[in-house]
Amino acid sequence: MGRDRHLVVVSFDAMVYEDLDLLKGGPAFSRFFEDGSRVNRIRTVYPSLTYPAHTSMLTGCRCGKHGIVNNEPCEVGNLKSDWYWFHDPVKVSDIHDAAKKAGLVTASVFWPVTGGHKGIDHLVAEYWAQGKDDTLEKAYKRAGTSDEMFESVVRPVEKVMSSWDPLTSDDAKVQMACQTIRLYRPNLLTVHLGQIDSFRHRNGVFNDRVGEGVAQSERYMQQIFDACKEAGVYDETDFVVCSDHGQINYTRKMNLNALFVRAGFVKTGPDGEIKSWKAWAKGANFSAQVYLKDPKDEALRKKVYNMLTRCRRDGSMGIGTVLTARQAEEAYGLYGDFSFVVESDETTLFSSDWKEPLFVPCTAEKGYGKASHGHEPSVGPQPVFMGVGPSFRKGVVLPQGSIIDEAPTYAAILGLELPDAEGKAMKGLLRP
Repeated sequence: MGRDRHLVVVSFDAMVYEDLDLLKGGPAFSRFFEDGSRVNRIRTVYPSLTYPAHTSMLTGCRCGKHGIVNNEPCEVGNLKSDWYWFHDPVKVSDIHDAAKKAGLVTASVFWPVTGGHKGIDHLVAEYWAQGKDDTLEKAYKRAGTSDEMFESVVRPVEKVMSSWDPLTSDDAKVQMACQTIRLYRPNLLTVHLGQIDSFRHRNGVFNDRVGEGVAQSERYMQQIFDACKEAGVYDETDFVVCSDHGQINYTRKMNLNALFVRAGFVKTGPDGEIKSWKAWAKGANFSAQVYLKDPKDEALRKKVYNMLTRCRRDGSMGIGTVLTARQAEEAYGLYGDFSFVVESDETTLFSSDWKEPLFVPCTAEKGYGKASHGHEPSVGPQPVFMGVGPSFRKGVVLPQGSIIDEAPTYAAILGLELPDAEGKAMKGLLRP
């Protein structure tokens, strides 16, 4: 295969199988349905968060192995931690590394955890200006966008991207992706769009507003198809539409560390500042990871576990499941420096906040108050995977698949090896 082959992967954040009915009639998505193959429901990773999932989508590994176990690192007492913008913490190689090593041209537009990624030739990472004294130009170049790439690809949409609004910036991201195709004709291009995810967070899982967001996907794919035609690579390009997770509705938010303050595991001062801590919960929306300051303190471990299990048995405290670190690793390949993982009751969202009240109604949060994710992978609507192009069979429909099989499938299409991957190529979708 090699240099004459091209692969474009477009992740529509939070698109689920049920959304496909809204897309069957459009000319762009009709090509996927009529000429391509798909997996109706993809099992994502745990926690089902954007940054861990997108890292799995490129590495073929679960969260423990690749090292991105949350959207941002755990920092006790800091509710505004930087997200995992940069690629450095990723512990394994990914499909961009493999393609670059093979001499292929690589590109990415707004894919999470790609800042400074050395395997990407033409990069606009998912990143934003960090504070009022920063600029988009400084930020993007800091995250690996070249001077040429910024002027030719980002500059035309700089004003829109500076707004930090996923409901308007997807148009700009698609423009950047199309310009990247026209200018650089990459063998591998990965693109991440966030509009559907934002609509669901703000309005709930299924409603007319979400449907409007889903419908935009048709226009975006047509623009990408057209750009490939303009670049002269359309006929030799494989196109993939995928997503990272679903969402479910919630009714309240729980400031989980307020529970730890009540139990004496976190000590606060008169102004609510953290004075000391023995146990801390890092929220992951519908789940949370619980860290112990001294993981070797067995007495502390037992006390924290007993408190969490009492809350689970109570039935009204928002906790549905308590997993030890070993149980989380065995069941989900999720491991790190934490000692426990708690899963919510599917109506309660976990925050890392330590302030009272313990529970806050979802309507109290503007812009993020209806639905979310981070839950156990089998819960709720499931992500999709669709492929069309010279490498894909026509008419194959698999009922289920795994998100860690996506990167090995890309490797098979491009004739590459992914030695770190835990997943396997979905060969049933591909031509011999």
